[in-house]
Amino acid sequence: MKHKVMLNLLGDYDLLISLGAIFIGVNMISGKRVFNEYPKEWLSKVPFQNWFLPGIIGIVVFGLGNCIAAIFSFRRQGNLSWIVSAIMAGIFLISMVAQYILFREWYLPSSMLLMFSIIQVIICGFAFAVLKGEAL
Repeated sequence: MKHKVMLNLLGDYDLLISLGAIFIGVNMISGKRVFNEYPKEWLSKVPFQNWFLPGIIGIVVFGLGNCIAAIFSFRRQGNLSWIVSAIMAGIFLISMVAQYILFREWYLPSSMLLMFSIIQVIICGFAFAVLKGEAL
């Protein structure tokens, strides 16, 4: 029973992250909301001239990647469920830390995304413990 609940929780969270990444990526590509102008001070630090390519990367890496992780969880793929989710959480966490290192600035959305990645790591840890038969 714990296995089913934990895999559902992991799948639900992965799906939530996936949908959020797709939503943000679409906004980046279309230039809507806060993405209507690319910060000029970033142009010398990144290989992008606008939000289009970062939006595509966000949709493919975080949207599709977390969607795949959710599918593994909902299909009850055992260890593969938390492993794929942990890989996605690691990529998410590294990207947030790399952003800070690159820009030397911390933004409110970045801190929220960092928190989401840490929560994903924690849920993966609990899923690992439950699937290995350890008590929560």
